[in-house]
Amino acid sequence: MTVLTVITTHDQPRPILGASALLAVVGATALGLVAAVPATPAFAIGEVACGNRDDFVKLDISFGNGMGTNRCFANAGVTGTNIRGVYNVFSGNNKVTVNYERNGRYETSTLGYWQGVGFAGTVRVYEVRIW
Repeated sequence: MTVLTVITTHDQPRPILGASALLAVVGATALGLVAAVPATPAFAIGEVACGNRDDFVKLDISFGNGMGTNRCFANAGVTGTNIRGVYNVFSGNNKVTVNYERNGRYETSTLGYWQGVGFAGTVRVYEVRIW
């Protein structure tokens, strides 16, 4: 650390930090602030395999002719999708908002825990938000 001493006629000698020392102090302070913030795990909404689980958000999808599948989502967050043929949404152990298009109109449904909504016909889901 570089320390300069300035002597004046009216004051006692006092240290003045040089540029490198000042930079070191500022850097140590910033590092202390970063280290003081606890790290939290970063979970974000994502598509997961449904399996036999019923606690995920589940979209039931029809391909027609009695064929279909489902897609599931877990963790809080929001994601854009483009899932056509959805005829049912189940919230699982989540509060979920599903934004969808039906016959050219944009609509939304918010479901509490363990709730479901069925659609007359099918819709295109364009966004899923887990709260």
